[in-house]
Amino acid sequence: MLTNLRFLLTAIFFTAGFAFAQTGNGSIKGAIVDKESGDPLPFVKVVVMQNGQQRGFASTDFDGKFLISSLPPGSYDVEARFVGYQPIRQEGVIVSSDQYTILDDMKMGNSAEMLDVVEVIHYEVPLINKDGGASGATVTRDDISKMPTRSATGIAQTVGGVYSSEGSNGLSIRGTRSDATYYYIDGIKVRGSNSLPKSAIQEVNVITGGVPANYGDATGGIISITTRGASSEFFGGGEVVSSGMKFGDKLVGLDDFGYNLAEGFLSGPIAFKDKGTDDQKAVLGFFVSGNYTYRVDRRPSAIGYHKITDETRDNLLAQPLQRNETGVGATSSALFLQSDDLEEIETSMNTSGYNVSMSSKIDFTPSKNLNFTIGGSMDYATGREYNFGNTLMNWDNNALRTDFDWRAFARFTQRFNSGQEGEESASTIKNAFYTVSIDYSRGFFRRENAIHKDNYFAYGHVGTFQTLQDTVFELSDNGQFYFMSDVPRDTLVTFTPNDLNREMSATTTQYFNEFDETTGNYENMSQVQNGGALRNGDAPRPVYSRAGGTMWNNIGTPYANFQTTDNSQFRVSAVGSADIGDHAFQLGFEYEQRVDRGFFLGNLAVPANTSGNVNNIWNVMRLLSNRHIAELDNQLCTDPNNPDCYNEQGEFDIYATRDRDSIVQYRRGQTPYVIYERNVGDDQSTFDRNVRKRLGLGERDVINVDELDPSFFSLEDFSADELINQGNRLVNYYGYDYNGNKQTTRPSFNDFFTAQDEFGDYTRPIAPFEPIYSAGYIMDKFAFDDIIFNVGVRVDRFDANQKVLKDPYLFREALTVGEVADIEGNAVDHPSNMGDDYVVYVNDISNPSSVLGYRDGDKFYNAQGALVNNPRSIRTSSGEVAPYLVDTDKDELTVGSFADYTPQVNVMPRVSFSFPISEEALFFAHYDVLTVRPNVGNRLDPLDYFYMKNRTSTVNNPNLRPSKTIDYELGFQQVLSSSSSLKISAFYREQRDQVALVAATGAYPRTYTTYGNIDFGTVKGFTVAYDLRRTGNIWMRAAYTLQFAEGTGSDASSALNLVNTGQPNLRTIFPFNYDQRHAITATVDYRYGEGSDYNGPVWFGKQVFKNTGANFVANLGSGTPYSGQALITPEALGTTGQLEGNPNGARKPWQFRVDAQFDKNITLKFGKDDAGEASKVANLNIYLLVTNLFNTQNVLNVYRATGNPDDDGYLNAAQFQNTIELQNSEDTYRYLYAMRANNPYNYSIPRTIRLGVKLDF
Repeated sequence: MLTNLRFLLTAIFFTAGFAFAQTGNGSIKGAIVDKESGDPLPFVKVVVMQNGQQRGFASTDFDGKFLISSLPPGSYDVEARFVGYQPIRQEGVIVSSDQYTILDDMKMGNSAEMLDVVEVIHYEVPLINKDGGASGATVTRDDISKMPTRSATGIAQTVGGVYSSEGSNGLSIRGTRSDATYYYIDGIKVRGSNSLPKSAIQEVNVITGGVPANYGDATGGIISITTRGASSEFFGGGEVVSSGMKFGDKLVGLDDFGYNLAEGFLSGPIAFKDKGTDDQKAVLGFFVSGNYTYRVDRRPSAIGYHKITDETRDNLLAQPLQRNETGVGATSSALFLQSDDLEEIETSMNTSGYNVSMSSKIDFTPSKNLNFTIGGSMDYATGREYNFGNTLMNWDNNALRTDFDWRAFARFTQRFNSGQEGEESASTIKNAFYTVSIDYSRGFFRRENAIHKDNYFAYGHVGTFQTLQDTVFELSDNGQFYFMSDVPRDTLVTFTPNDLNREMSATTTQYFNEFDETTGNYENMSQVQNGGALRNGDAPRPVYSRAGGTMWNNIGTPYANFQTTDNSQFRVSAVGSADIGDHAFQLGFEYEQRVDRGFFLGNLAVPANTSGNVNNIWNVMRLLSNRHIAELDNQLCTDPNNPDCYNEQGEFDIYATRDRDSIVQYRRGQTPYVIYERNVGDDQSTFDRNVRKRLGLGERDVINVDELDPSFFSLEDFSADELINQGNRLVNYYGYDYNGNKQTTRPSFNDFFTAQDEFGDYTRPIAPFEPIYSAGYIMDKFAFDDIIFNVGVRVDRFDANQKVLKDPYLFREALTVGEVADIEGNAVDHPSNMGDDYVVYVNDISNPSSVLGYRDGDKFYNAQGALVNNPRSIRTSSGEVAPYLVDTDKDELTVGSFADYTPQVNVMPRVSFSFPISEEALFFAHYDVLTVRPNVGNRLDPLDYFYMKNRTSTVNNPNLRPSKTIDYELGFQQVLSSSSSLKISAFYREQRDQVALVAATGAYPRTYTTYGNIDFGTVKGFTVAYDLRRTGNIWMRAAYTLQFAEGTGSDASSALNLVNTGQPNLRTIFPFNYDQRHAITATVDYRYGEGSDYNGPVWFGKQVFKNTGANFVANLGSGTPYSGQALITPEALGTTGQLEGNPNGARKPWQFRVDAQFDKNITLKFGKDDAGEASKVANLNIYLLVTNLFNTQNVLNVYRATGNPDDDGYLNAAQFQNTIELQNSEDTYRYLYAMRANNPYNYSIPRTIRLGVKLDF
């Protein structure tokens, strides 16, 4: 921690003496010349204004040039004034993130009679970017307002080289993994949602290549969003959008999906300088926007859904069970549904939700050199989650999910004056300024049962069960008395339902009502469960299942997990710029600290008779109760020589036991009976102790957890180890304690092994995940002849700030070659090629006598020093790999097995250049080295290692390194006409150290699966982009991308199937899952003007389409790859089979989609000034937004064996016919399985239609 603090302080002091530039800001560069002579004009004052506020200024140098930096993206007016010349103002100058806006020479006339009249010139965005720099595109607010999308992600998808699979939130930019791309909002690195009100977005800058050095921790691309700022004049607006409303159970509107939105924004001044004078200027202003969105169906289906009818639902609730033909037990009635019991619907049931988004800024500009901005954004979303398995009959139990992400920042900027009007600064440093920013982000996530929330023990509670018991007696050998032979046995269970889970309670209620005979039905809880009823903690059995996969969740199946995370991010950055001679330098640093916390509680209800039933929390409670009194206190009376129980003749004497508290006698008729009390052992559980204490029970009294109300229980009743359950966890946590309470202090790693409560129970605290990221960079932009260079270098330092295993193949310390000279007194002659630090493996873990092999890292050698491909060859006779342990007596994990993570430092050069060959053509190129921290599987979880012998799932690797990408690009831009241009760019990416699943084969105490930096890949392709500015009625931006993205893994889990086969960590090159070879995207806007600019139809003297237009966003792409499957399996239920052909050797169908927005602007004028003219103007925009205009049914997913989206081949496969015929109802099984196979998420969303009205004033 001290090392990171020193790094931060060093960076601050180093950069404090330099001028800085703000990440995400842009600059305006130009020259002022005399209109007549063309000579440069020095010392001209140039001012940049936005919304009536001054945002920057400069004076021209001897060559008439000026540069104004640190301008947030947006539209500006650039005004130049000089003594003796007519003022000139260029309006609508577009500044984009991380780019220079290069203006054509501004020509000033020296006409004396026009000195007080400002000459106005409208800015035209140049067709080619002479600055070179990053590749990608910038979409400004004017274009965004017309587009049929509201999100930054949707906007980014209109840029060539950006791919996103429908329904996913991730973007793949030029063939990279989605977690390699970062979003920024106003310079803040986004964690969680990037949702913003559309009215708040000023521009979206998409960087697909040539990432400048002021961005780091990304190997894919950058999506930089800039929000709107304050104004010196009030403006605002409101908007409502709707596709229909729900009335009762019916949706009425333009489509069947119930989308509704309301949005508003307002901006204006708060305080003025020189108020009431001609020099009045706003020094304090604000901007705020927000929206509320409600969706009935948050992911519409193109094929609709099936659900049981209301009548069928009522019948199932009234009679959830059918008595088995054998007369023993009952079966769920849902297993016998017929087609008449179902109906088709267009809208998914109980998946509604709403979200609220807000964005705000306050700007304080006390002088032209100083600016202070505070701002932030937030997104709150909550609603029921879609679960395909619930759609048939269990939609009421969809989980409730809540996300709340917010971020805030404070930013200070100071500019240094380099000369006033008519003066020239003597300093060689010009256009200098610095910006210091602090930002904080927080992301909260929670998924829970919508009814019970954090009332965990109510999740699976059906009612109270009373159990009656009877004592078991055996006749003594002499026939004189009966003695108690075992603990009392259950004889009768009674049930009282509750209202917590009525659908589940109905099942158990019917079971008890269905059977009159106690014997064989409800003598004990096992009979109740096996007979078809539900105990507490038992979820309803699925409506058919196969190979562990559930076909449909039965009615009443609860969402039985609770999960929450709380992640925060704190950043400090100082970045800026200064011109020194012909060089434009930028220098900066950033420091980031994250704190991630999480808590998960699972298995609160599990379907009965499944392998996971032992982990049901209610079953664990039953096992922990009465554990210490499970035996009778009859041990003394098993010895015939014990005088406390036997007489001199060796006969059991009941009267000899009269004084023993543990033995009680009484008579039934004339025969004595002997009852033993329960023996009190020393293995009482913490749960039992706490519950017993609150109930006021004695140490021998029996606890029946099923007769208690669920509100009685608490997680605090358990110890940590009891909930961890020998590695079969009911809880998972970090930054919280095992009870789900957020930690108030940070525990050390050693505390996990040693910390205990007042009762001596281990508390197993696990600290939050707190990685630290810091970086510094320097950039220089300069020209050499006509070539513009952008060069820079960035140094990133990533510290996972946690412990890691010293050796991933050893959970305990072992001896090395240099430490083993003999074994049991017998000299050991190691092969000469074995290093002193190689681990030694022996023939017996406890009593070694000879060496079987060696290991260096992940390479194993036999006793002769020869490399072996698999450690099987050095196994012991008992079949295990046996390292020569330092201490064979200890069999537990200790702190000594771990060391601190070694911070990773990466130096990343960035070079780009632009070479104009004429005013209308240029070449450009770039070379970049990029890294990104590991984003999956790298958090230390001590529980992974502590119970490794019982661990079957993937173990995190806290020692992962950042992944690296080397990026090359070469391109050409050409002006085709006065309104169009073409850009061609070829790119190549080499990806290294990608995270992938690996098998630690030969690890001790067992082989396990974890993550490693072993994947690699390459991406090559080119993009052709066409830009047509407004020509007549039409404007268009289009791009075609050809791309080949392939490597050894599409994501961190790609190798899962290979690892599960037990094969070594082999790597094969294959296309990535997101390898879309051909992609065409186009944004087309067709619009009519008004007055003399109108060229549309005129009806009855009216310009009927005045200020009317249509905007289309079209995407056409080839199919992405998938892996074929050789044999038919029930894939619809999650069971896959053997690979056919090469990995990702097959392709899905092409996809095509067009979204459109049709709108009409109406200018509203009201109020009158002194001249009788309208004094106020507002703009009313009415639009129709249509997604998937042509209602194209794109196929998103197919089954591997058949290549079809609606049939996996299982129902017709000969090898499964016998299994199908043996189901409770073959017809029902086939019908329900076919519906399951035709998953709506295999298809794109259908056409949606929304009507919107927007008013700006």
